[in-house]
Amino acid sequence: MRPDAVARRYARALFELAREQSELDRVQAALAAVARLLDDPALARALTGPITGSRRIAWLREIADQTGAPAAFASFLQLLEERDRLRHLPAIRTVFDALVDERNGVTRAAVRSADALADAVVAQIADTFSGITGKTVKVGVEVAPELIAGIIVEVDGRVYDGSLRTQLAKLHRQMAAG
Repeated sequence: MRPDAVARRYARALFELAREQSELDRVQAALAAVARLLDDPALARALTGPITGSRRIAWLREIADQTGAPAAFASFLQLLEERDRLRHLPAIRTVFDALVDERNGVTRAAVRSADALADAVVAQIADTFSGITGKTVKVGVEVAPELIAGIIVEVDGRVYDGSLRTQLAKLHRQMAAG
């Protein structure tokens, strides 16, 4: 099975379980905390190293307890371990976060800018795209000096390109065409 399909399947199952138990926020926080922990190469090596499955499950339960996760989340981690799916946790987290956002009427905008943006500008971008999408928009900003000036916004699968680099490329094509 493809990794993205695995992530979607497990994330949806965890989302439905957390929603039914009214634990979405706690599960989302625990999932983020465990994903951050597994980003640590030393811990990841320890969990994937030559230890018994029962010892690995005990460590995962301890990690879940330390994050304040509900019992269902600890069982979820155990299931991932038993089915050798623990490596999919970062992708599961991404899908889970998207499901929570969708439920809450939130969308994310990826903004690429030639320079760092002031908080007021980021807020204005969020307000503008909230009006366009009808959802609350959370903005993530990446500085990309190759844009020269302007911004590129990607939200809900659409790209809004207001970069000087793109404008210059259009002008170049028009001049070359005559």
